[in-house]
Amino acid sequence: MASRRTQRLVSFLALLTSLAFAQSYPDTNVVIVSNNDLNPSNENRASALYLKSSFSCLEAYEACAQLQETLLPAPGSTGLTAANLSVALTSDKHGAALDMSQQLWIAGSTFGSCTAFTPSYQYSQAAFEPDSSVNPAERLPVLCTNSAPLTRSNVTSYDTSRQIQLSTPSAGVLTGFRDKFSFRFLGIQYAESTTDAARFQPPTAVEVSPGTPTSALAYGSMCAQPPDADNGHLLHTDEDCMYLNVFSPVVNSATVSDESAPKLPVMFFIHGGGLNTGDSGPFPYNMTTSGFVGNSISNIYDGTNLVSYGGVVLVTINYRLTAFGWFNASNAALKDALLALHWVQDNIEAFGGDPTKVLIFGESAGGTMTRYLLGTNPKYTDGLFSAAVLESDFGINDIFLSPELALNNSLTLAKYLGCAENSSTTFTDSMAYCVQGLSAGDIAMASYNLGISWNIAIDGDYVLNDIASSIKDGLYARVPTIWSSNECEYCYFLPTTILPNSSASIFPESLPLFFNTTQADRILNVTDLYPYETAPSEDGISGAVLTLAQLITDYDVHCPMVYLSSLETNTTNPGNSYKVVFAVGLGSPLTPNPATCPGQVCHADELYWVFATAETDNLYQPLTEGQVITTREVINRWTSLAWDGNPNYEGAVVEWPPYTGDNEMVINATAAESLQPYRVAQCDFIQSQIGLVFGEE
Repeated sequence: MASRRTQRLVSFLALLTSLAFAQSYPDTNVVIVSNNDLNPSNENRASALYLKSSFSCLEAYEACAQLQETLLPAPGSTGLTAANLSVALTSDKHGAALDMSQQLWIAGSTFGSCTAFTPSYQYSQAAFEPDSSVNPAERLPVLCTNSAPLTRSNVTSYDTSRQIQLSTPSAGVLTGFRDKFSFRFLGIQYAESTTDAARFQPPTAVEVSPGTPTSALAYGSMCAQPPDADNGHLLHTDEDCMYLNVFSPVVNSATVSDESAPKLPVMFFIHGGGLNTGDSGPFPYNMTTSGFVGNSISNIYDGTNLVSYGGVVLVTINYRLTAFGWFNASNAALKDALLALHWVQDNIEAFGGDPTKVLIFGESAGGTMTRYLLGTNPKYTDGLFSAAVLESDFGINDIFLSPELALNNSLTLAKYLGCAENSSTTFTDSMAYCVQGLSAGDIAMASYNLGISWNIAIDGDYVLNDIASSIKDGLYARVPTIWSSNECEYCYFLPTTILPNSSASIFPESLPLFFNTTQADRILNVTDLYPYETAPSEDGISGAVLTLAQLITDYDVHCPMVYLSSLETNTTNPGNSYKVVFAVGLGSPLTPNPATCPGQVCHADELYWVFATAETDNLYQPLTEGQVITTREVINRWTSLAWDGNPNYEGAVVEWPPYTGDNEMVINATAAESLQPYRVAQCDFIQSQIGLVFGEE
């Protein structure tokens, strides 16, 4: 006959097994605490689950089992030491913010027993002395293991087995899952389908009854768009695509809300793609800047490393693209982003987020969308966001248009689609109604074939003026802002007809592609600023080609950002605007294998720093020490702006000053930073002799 001790152990195991497979979760807020240092070569990176509610020793085991885990072993037996576990538990940055004297249940030295861990710095890295004197019936918070793996991109499906349910105010009861460093709630619908009569119209918020169960285990559909590198070179036609994704180290899943729980700032990301293509989730690719790499999947905007290291909640969104976002001067895409921001205000506290600290940011067209949001009538943005980062925004390409000019694009599309006579000069409601009835594929491909550049319309309501005028008038979102560009943005965009080793004649021959005759003549007269005949070649790219790319980078990206950032600081937003340029980068699958990019910091090359996803995409592995340092530095700067409205985090070596016109911050290799009057003479020339236009009537 088995001993009573054996019987108890068998019963105990049976209880844990039954709980593990039950569709129930412990009534507690859960925080993923970790020692994630963003270094993929660190084999000791680990995480644990902190259960905020109080449990007895037996209940602690039960609660962990409901999460498919067990009590955390004594620090030192996993990658978590007592010291770094204490840091994670006591820091506001990780969502726990415990008092150093707080005791927590961890696993005892014998099976089924508990001991107490106290987050005190008296523990050495090598030794931990548990407090076994605590009564097992005492009720304490709990530390559980977290056996979930780090998310990888190049997989056919994610491991969603470690699930959690979260009740939200307006999105129902969401079922998400966790990986090694974050909770993930994917494909949350925030607006109704925009098909049929809803096409080109303002979005309608999804209404979800309280308690309605909703799966958030998979990304939503890509919005309708033509083929491109960032969507697998496929035509997408889905207009039921208004989805967002949330990554967080925290779920506030207790039945009774804890108002004292620390809240993390929110980073609200808008993807790029020229306002025509792109998505907030993974995409297939087979090319990188190194050439053909085989069929792979990238998920550059995965949030697991960003949120765990930076101590933030990340929201990534889909929004309507190409004609679906801008046809008929509708500004529908802008209104999509505003509705998603309202969703954040309503729901983000359930994910541990602070609705009063929302940083909006985006890259390329996402940077443009961020500029559009900054310039939106403040009555529509007040209280929705508190800071902004614009990465690689093309300020004078995607300008603010009068309704008349914006409707010219709609007229062009309507003619191509047979909804208007070729002789028509005015866009009409009947034309709009005709286009509204066509297939999504026809509309997307027509816009693509015509090469239409869709822009925001100055509608007199949501949009009162162009961004420069709005800043001068103080009628914009006056929030702390980082304007960020890369050294040679346009090295990626040069036409393929311009060969990397082209002779010096390519420079004057190519100017008519971008400038009128007067502008071209002025550029050719400033060879001290653009020395195309004498500039040295680099990495097989001639000096003339590099000079041309730098000229267009100045004109389209860097100098417009310089102007607007300086305008913010020197007029109505004193002390709150920062200008940064990346002189080091990592090429991504978003910008595959351009012949004029080797050795240069091209468009989108900062994204792997911002999201720390080179690891999860399994590119550039193992990262060098300098690459790890740069990743940490960039995330520290971006998340510090989210936390405090200031990129100068505690411990920063270099102080970033507000930008006033000649003090740009340059980020070099290994995150070495220096203040420079970076290309000031070039920008002065472009502003005074070539002209910067941010809106057209």
